[in-house]
Amino acid sequence: MPPKRRAVYFAFQGLLMAVLLLLFLYQGAGHEGWVAQISLLLVCLGGSMGLIRLVSDQTLARGWFQAGLFLGDALLATVILSWIQPQPELFLIYTLIVFGSALTRSARQSLIVAVVTILLYTLTWWRPDSWLSQSPVFWLRFLFLVVSAVLLAILSRDSQEAQDEDKRRYDERLIQVERLATLGRVAAEVAHRIKGPLTTIAVNAEVAAHRHGDDKKILKELQQITEEVQRCKDILKNLLDLGRIEEMDSETLDLRVPVERALKLIKPQAVDRKLHLESAGLEGPMKTQGDESLIQEAVYALLQNAVEAANRGGRIRVEASTFGGMHRLTVGDDGAGVAKGDLEKIFQPFFTTKKEGSGLGLSAALRIAQKHGGTVEADSPGAGLGARFTLVLPASR
Repeated sequence: MPPKRRAVYFAFQGLLMAVLLLLFLYQGAGHEGWVAQISLLLVCLGGSMGLIRLVSDQTLARGWFQAGLFLGDALLATVILSWIQPQPELFLIYTLIVFGSALTRSARQSLIVAVVTILLYTLTWWRPDSWLSQSPVFWLRFLFLVVSAVLLAILSRDSQEAQDEDKRRYDERLIQVERLATLGRVAAEVAHRIKGPLTTIAVNAEVAAHRHGDDKKILKELQQITEEVQRCKDILKNLLDLGRIEEMDSETLDLRVPVERALKLIKPQAVDRKLHLESAGLEGPMKTQGDESLIQEAVYALLQNAVEAANRGGRIRVEASTFGGMHRLTVGDDGAGVAKGDLEKIFQPFFTTKKEGSGLGLSAALRIAQKHGGTVEADSPGAGLGARFTLVLPASR
């Protein structure tokens, strides 16, 4: 369990114990046997605080320990209230324990703690001769505790699901980073071994073209060979780029500069495909820390992906915004979109849903973003409904 979680449990337990101690001193001090009672209370106080501080992270993270901690609080509160003359408003102590059980982040544990706490509250105010004639205030408070318990159980479940989803995405991105790192190391060796034969093929194709300059059919075939060789070289270059971004120059820059340069570079392709290229949110400065050329490559990769995916005559929109200390640059298109099942694979090297493309552009963009402390997010309503890719980078003062 992270140190912050231990500190949260420690703070909650300390505050609750302080409330119970002050309550006893205010209501119960001076009656017969109060010295022994407060001594027991202090022992329980010191024991619970010491237990939270001394147990291992593994034990503190276990559900039975967390539930036992809150059940012990509820039991101790009930004992103290039995020593004094409890006032109706003191049901808030039980409410505090019910709310505190949400710290377990488990719906089942929260419900268990809440049910036992509500039962203890009922026993505290229960009288054999007036069970069915309890005041409406009692039943309203009882109902309030029940509703609070159910609500907190729902919130705990939602929080746990969100935490699990964040962990799953983090693990997947970590695996992708490791794959890219391995791919970058392998790419250097592959490029070293293949670059020579590719150069030989290209040179021989050029020589053959000079020898058979009068035969248009042979020239066309040789041109195809030259184009495929160049395509192989481009793929090798992209592979080497994955390994090259291990080191980068870091400086304070305006994010709009690499974005505008990438837009200028992609414009000829957009014009050729009759695409409407729009931009918004680039009016004010967007300071960030990083390597300008690498960020430009990441933005260009997202634009290239949008151009290849967009329908001819379609629309590409680039939107920039800043929120929560993070710059967000979204590149959206109205093209082929991404199936829900492919969204998790879209950043894997060589994975592509397009007929053309190496499947390395988005991988490189993600790698660059992560080297800058950011990420790339993908979203699509589904196949044929367009897609949005958002480059997220930390803002600097």
